[in-house]
Order: sequence, then C-alpha cells, then structure tokens
Amino acid sequence: MDGSILPAAVLLALAIAMVVTLYDLRLSLQPERCPECPHCRARAEAERLEEERLAREYARGHGLDDGDDDRRIG
Repeated sequence: MDGSILPAAVLLALAIAMVVTLYDLRLSLQPERCPECPHCRARAEAERLEEERLAREYARGHGLDDGDDDRRIG
C-alpha cells in the first residue's frame, strides 16, 4: 500500500468507527421492548399512530391524498 493512502484510510476508518459508536450509544439509551408487556404494546401502538399521522400530513401537504386521481391505470 502506498504511504500517501495510509493516512487517508486511517482517517476514514476512524470516522466510520465514530459513527458506529454514536449509533450504538443511541440504541443503548432506548429501553428494551417486549411483545407481552402492556406498556410496550401501548408504546408501539403510539409510535404506529404517530407514523400514520405524519404520513397523512405529508400526503396532504404534497397533494398526494386526493381521491380523484386521474392517473389510474384501467
């Protein structure tokens, strides 16, 4: 390996390691989830409802929720 490429490769590897570490730390802050617990099921349902609400707002904001779409096939 050429000597001029080595410092760039080391810097790239360090940056990748930092990103992976930050991702792992963020995941470690979130509580564990279990499918049986009512608290975890309620939290999953709340997250699902929030995602649906955001999807509806996005569609409405960009004009994608119209029921009279003329671009249908058939």
